[in-house]
Amino acid sequence: MKKTFITLSLCLTGCASASGGDVASLAGKDVFSVQASFEAPIVSSRGDSADDPAIYIGKDGQGFVAGTDKQAGLYIYNLDGSIRKFHPLGTLNNVDLRDGFRMGGRDYVLLVASNDELNNITVLLYDIERDVFVIPSDNTIDIPISPYGICLGRTVNGTFHAGITTKKGVYQQYRISEQGGQFSATKVREFSTGTKTEGCVFDDRTGSLYIAEEEGGLYRYASAPSGKDEQLVIARPGQYGLEADFEGVSIYEQGRDGGYLLVSSQGNSSYGVFHLPDYKFSGRFEVVDGVVDGTSITDGIAVSSVSSAKFPEGFLVVQDDQDDQTKDINAKRQNFKFIDWRVISAHLED
Repeated sequence: MKKTFITLSLCLTGCASASGGDVASLAGKDVFSVQASFEAPIVSSRGDSADDPAIYIGKDGQGFVAGTDKQAGLYIYNLDGSIRKFHPLGTLNNVDLRDGFRMGGRDYVLLVASNDELNNITVLLYDIERDVFVIPSDNTIDIPISPYGICLGRTVNGTFHAGITTKKGVYQQYRISEQGGQFSATKVREFSTGTKTEGCVFDDRTGSLYIAEEEGGLYRYASAPSGKDEQLVIARPGQYGLEADFEGVSIYEQGRDGGYLLVSSQGNSSYGVFHLPDYKFSGRFEVVDGVVDGTSITDGIAVSSVSSAKFPEGFLVVQDDQDDQTKDINAKRQNFKFIDWRVISAHLED
């Protein structure tokens, strides 16, 4: 009954739909299986800990994956899944990044993470030229809201925006700036998504913002804070074989506006894929046991189409709720799995 109410209340506000068809006719979509190439070590914290990854690949094919341990800080993984560095930055829930952040005459990758216990945005920098991570002296930005999820985007004029989702269903957007080593966040936008919301991602190419309301649906908004917050519905729980909660959202980029939009369907441990820019459903898959164990009850995901040595067509990183190193639910251990994009794309329908 609750989900029916959410659907009706959103549509009464004038939302558009990209999917078409009724829920019943779309619920039986087949799922295909893939296997992960390898996995990262389990995070040090026990219980519900690993949550959200973000991927950086430079022009030379080198890079890293950032992954949150929401009880302790931020892991930096090499592209083979090994741990490069752990930053004990506190209770970070989600993380995202963008390159092209210019500061002091040097280019950085800007990483932002949400801390919903201390109500702040935590900042970390990666110095591309020197291949080192830099923690600013003042690396937290207090905001008047509890940030559950976070995503980072860059406008055509080089402005960086952080999108904040919340457990109360409020979305806020902040312009991130720096002056003299001091970071600040200026609120430029706010609207309601409905109920508890976490996953979000910006598509800088098309000026799009995608948000996953956990029990409501996968939505598209314009990313610019223009005051027009029209919601386009891409999928709802029960469509395309997807089940609530909807969690992580990520974009596999191809060209100026093509590629795929991915969402984790936590309710049945699978992942939905939608073709861009038309939002046509392209497939749903699960990650099963192979060289390493499969995944279940996934939170955050991140995908990249940039070529690297191990993954010439890119790769997907997903959080695994229960790694197979222990089956004792009272000693839950979590990690991240790395999946070659080629094993996914081989099954997709365009």
